[in-house]
Amino acid sequence: MSEDIENDDPTRPVVILGPEAEISHYRIIRKLGAGGMGDVYLAHDHSLNRQIALKFLSPNLSVDTVFRERFFREARLAGGINHPNIITVYEVAESDGWIFIALEYVEGSSIREMIDKHEIDIDLCLDIMMQICDGLISAHKSKLTHRDIKPANIIIDPSRRVRILDFGLAKSEQDIQLTKVGMTIGTVSYMSPETGQGQESDHRGDLFSLGVVFYEMLTGRLPFKAANIPATL
Repeated sequence: MSEDIENDDPTRPVVILGPEAEISHYRIIRKLGAGGMGDVYLAHDHSLNRQIALKFLSPNLSVDTVFRERFFREARLAGGINHPNIITVYEVAESDGWIFIALEYVEGSSIREMIDKHEIDIDLCLDIMMQICDGLISAHKSKLTHRDIKPANIIIDPSRRVRILDFGLAKSEQDIQLTKVGMTIGTVSYMSPETGQGQESDHRGDLFSLGVVFYEMLTGRLPFKAANIPATL
């Protein structure tokens, strides 16, 4: 079942999936969060009897061919990488009008949450950084640039294993460019200078963003922060 809500914002979903909703061979358990392209739910996979995360493309964005292509690219690109520090993609599918990606569900905390709670000491910070670097090395060797490395996109499970999430903005060197020149992609506080100027970016932009994350983990604050977006850039 689903719950209808009033919503005047055309960029957000019109329907929120409720508990026990059935999509393909998945049963919705609860909502985990929301992103710029859609919502993420915890679900039960009937076929393999396990919990997974379902990332749905917003219905209002699914009619846009560029957003659809970017959403499917996330699954194809991330699904092509087999690395312990990158979230596992199980499938990308469309069912009953819903477009979604089935992902590994990881219990744990994001780096964003850990920074906010002051839970990262120097030893843990170094361990996290080494694992993120290992994951990015694998992605970059596959000619894949993440383009949105930030604390909210990195999660740590109870055994202190790191996973890089959300390749929704990722770009392959072999892919046709989906963004126009002059368009900025990513999160401003972690954005490399060339990305902030709307220029083409490569794996070095990920390293810049990672440096900002490293700085914030060590100091608890951002290296570049101003009163507004243009000033920050």
